[in-house]
Amino acid sequence: MKKLLILFVFLLTQGLATAQSTFIPYNRDYYHLIDRFQIKYGNPDNLLQTTFKPLRRVDLANFLLGMQDEYENLSSQDEFNYQYLMNDNWEWTNSPYNENDKSWWDLMYTKKSDFLYYGADNFSLRINPVIDFSVGNDADAQSTLYTNTRGIEAQGMIDDKIGFYTFLTTTQLVFPNYVRNSILGRRAVPNEGFWKADADVYDLTHARGYLTFNVTKSIDLQAGYDKKFIGHGLRSMVLSDFSSPFLFGQINTRLGKFQYTNLFGQLTSDIIFANALSPGDGNYPRKYLSMHRLGVNITKSLEIGLFETIISEEADINYFNPIIFYRAIEQQRGSPGNALLGIDFAYNFKGKYQFYGQFILDEFVIDALRSGDGDWRNKFGVQLGAKYIDAFDVANLDLQVEYNVARPYFYASDTTVLSYTNYRNPLAHPLGANFKELILSARYQPINKLYVTGKIIRSNFGEDENGLNYGGNLLSSTDDRIGNTGNTIGQGVATTNTYVELSGSYMLVQNLFVDLRTIYRNFDSALATRSASSFITMLSLRWNLPQRQHEF
Repeated sequence: MKKLLILFVFLLTQGLATAQSTFIPYNRDYYHLIDRFQIKYGNPDNLLQTTFKPLRRVDLANFLLGMQDEYENLSSQDEFNYQYLMNDNWEWTNSPYNENDKSWWDLMYTKKSDFLYYGADNFSLRINPVIDFSVGNDADAQSTLYTNTRGIEAQGMIDDKIGFYTFLTTTQLVFPNYVRNSILGRRAVPNEGFWKADADVYDLTHARGYLTFNVTKSIDLQAGYDKKFIGHGLRSMVLSDFSSPFLFGQINTRLGKFQYTNLFGQLTSDIIFANALSPGDGNYPRKYLSMHRLGVNITKSLEIGLFETIISEEADINYFNPIIFYRAIEQQRGSPGNALLGIDFAYNFKGKYQFYGQFILDEFVIDALRSGDGDWRNKFGVQLGAKYIDAFDVANLDLQVEYNVARPYFYASDTTVLSYTNYRNPLAHPLGANFKELILSARYQPINKLYVTGKIIRSNFGEDENGLNYGGNLLSSTDDRIGNTGNTIGQGVATTNTYVELSGSYMLVQNLFVDLRTIYRNFDSALATRSASSFITMLSLRWNLPQRQHEF
């Protein structure tokens, strides 16, 4: 990793010639608006590849400017969404909608999108507060549910060549009981890293930040501490935001219809605990991720991506080669890492539909697959999904269906250090492996500022029992598997989890929302002592922050 940082510093000191852009933090609701426009108005002359997230603000701005001719044809709600996105990325869109005649003392909110803005010839700075105050009820919890998040977000540019972003929050909260049980079982907080706990109250500090700069017109570099998401679904079988942020370096190369991304990361292999409820101080063991993905717009409607990832115990200089096949290097060195490879696709047509999918392969033995005897070595995962925009000709009603499946022992390895995890959480799907899952989602925007979302998630999986590893826990060694053959999806303690959520979000001003959420969760296990049902309600006020999701 030191060599990686030296490389980025070296490149930073070289002559940088082109204007820079920060990235749009991953927020599922925000990116849904981007996907709507991309599906409806993407064309060969105005392409926007959205698989590898977060996106550069300048790329979204160019896409929005490229669809200006469609503005008069937009619904009232989409006009509002268009202006919202234009304002949020105004430095590159020159949005005519962002000037605010109701600023605070001509100092704050001079622009609708920013609490504070400062601009000079060689420097620009945008600062926004971050808050999430919520209160709720869960009959199974020992205390009233609440969230108290305060923080700050800042971004800007220096000399139009270096972009920077920083985000910091501190949070105290009481989780729903099922989330707390998951934390105690996995010994990890979803979406977070280090935490402290006092009975039911969890204390979290969350920080992200990066620098980004261009090497050439077509190549930009990003280095810092953040999250990534790959895919078009509610879940990702490749890389999601479910684990904590991590130290990374990224190279983005854009050449016409080709987009080539290299990602190098330092992950946390395991945690040293001070007690049962909280991590302690110490030198946590590390591991390293190397990934590359080539995305190609085959036609005006079809994007194909090929990707390869390797988890290694050491920061091997061989894996910093941006244009080499990792699996060949792994074999050359005696298979010291855990390699995964696969393909993803997204197909848009008629301005209303999108089909998408991912196939990721950990290990595959064709003869064993043909035999049908459930060989444990056939480890892979699949995602298939579809989106229907303006469903049944109802403006701003969007439907989505998604199916995810992962074989037992997928993502896992013979040692924890090589498992596809970070800070004891899965890097991809929250359930780990050994599951089947169906998701139904509907989003409706009846008026400009109101967003209504409903979703049903039904998962079937097998849990471990009596110390036996049935293949769902990525932190368990595959050497402890129950057998070489006879492995099937859902083996172990048969479990069905049904998650139902209905939520409404009303935007008071730019990026300030009031949310009302109702959640029903039914956890049905073959072991009656593990079965439970929950009914949860939450009322929230959040500012410049996505909703905290625990959809498992």
